[in-house]
Amino acid sequence: MAAESSLDKALSVLEAVARSGGGCRLMDLSSSAGYPPATLHRILSQLLRRGYVRQDPDTKVYQLGLKCLDVFSRVQSDLEITTYARPVMRRLMEKTGETVNLVVFDGDEAVYLDQVANDKALLRAFTRVGVRVPLLSSGVGKAYLSTRPEEEVVAYFRRVKKVRYTSSTLTREEDFVSDVALSRQRGYAVDREEYEAGVGCVACVVTQGSKVAGAISISGPSSRLLGAHADRLAGEVLRGAAAISKQLS
Repeated sequence: MAAESSLDKALSVLEAVARSGGGCRLMDLSSSAGYPPATLHRILSQLLRRGYVRQDPDTKVYQLGLKCLDVFSRVQSDLEITTYARPVMRRLMEKTGETVNLVVFDGDEAVYLDQVANDKALLRAFTRVGVRVPLLSSGVGKAYLSTRPEEEVVAYFRRVKKVRYTSSTLTREEDFVSDVALSRQRGYAVDREEYEAGVGCVACVVTQGSKVAGAISISGPSSRLLGAHADRLAGEVLRGAAAISKQLS
């Protein structure tokens, strides 16, 4: 195995700071990143100088710097899907009253790329842009897997770790494969509080030609999304995904 380069170490530290959420101190980073304090201090000094991390002068807590926001905004703007999706997401939010999400897929995870929330809703779902969620327990993940052959879905399920996020998480192979098959049949997937208690989601993939480019979803209290208006909401998501796919193709 090749020795870890200085760049590898710097990226590992940056990712550790990002995972900490509200920020972390030097000794926390030493534990999470696995480097001695002297090494961390040297790397953090460089990241501070370049603006990729910042440090509170009073608490000494490290957080991501504004340079990361600049890099992310450039990544986001370079992805064609965001340009076409944003106005459709806005209309979808207005029609459903729910938070609308846009994700892209990276390996066995979905990455939140954009979100349009209904600021007037008393109860609404919120997922920070950039967050990664497993395909296994997310509506967008099951929507993506519904585009794959069943044998690939089975292989995926057997390969990944089955984390029970809630009492509704599907951890039995038969249940999961059946749910993905149902999603394939109707053209959209439903998350029934499988990742977060009390939160439901309806999702559909966005395509570019014959390939999956991402997915959109609406998320909110399960009492609203999975209740009497579930079919109407699913129809709106399907039409929104089709509109974005048409523009991408």
